[in-house]
Amino acid sequence: MSADDSSATARDSLDGGAATLTTRRLRYLGAALATLVALLHLLDPNHGLLELFALLYANPRVLVFDPRPAAFVVSATALLVGVSLSRNAPNRRPYYVAGIVVALTYVVGYLAWHLTGHGGFLPGREPLLHGVAPVANVVRHLTSDPWAAASMASELGLIATLVALLRRE
Repeated sequence: MSADDSSATARDSLDGGAATLTTRRLRYLGAALATLVALLHLLDPNHGLLELFALLYANPRVLVFDPRPAAFVVSATALLVGVSLSRNAPNRRPYYVAGIVVALTYVVGYLAWHLTGHGGFLPGREPLLHGVAPVANVVRHLTSDPWAAASMASELGLIATLVALLRRE
């Protein structure tokens, strides 16, 4: 038993197990949110698994101009593997950190993609801001695309939950 485990056990015994129950609920919430985030990215109708297969079949070079399908599938798979591996891990903190990094990457990636005009930072892509300011572009996309809004909300919820778990454990 590590020092972290013994201090958590002592803390749990002092408050009658309420901390254990809360931590367990947070773990379930974190696992559910991580699974939801992964499924939203794997099943994304424009950039998910089916789109990746279609691009790989048609012309894999297209992924240079829009890497999102490959990134969505790889990162979503990593989240699902992380949820599975963390279930019985003696130390879950590395999994929490990895989940935070993946979710933050999604949030920052979404913002970077839309703030720069749909990946205007990539070679060979002209920025497309739809005639509005970059921040208005992000707001327009989040308010007009329920899939993107659900993804962003679940990613932010996952980050908050995993940060809470990191602080508790």
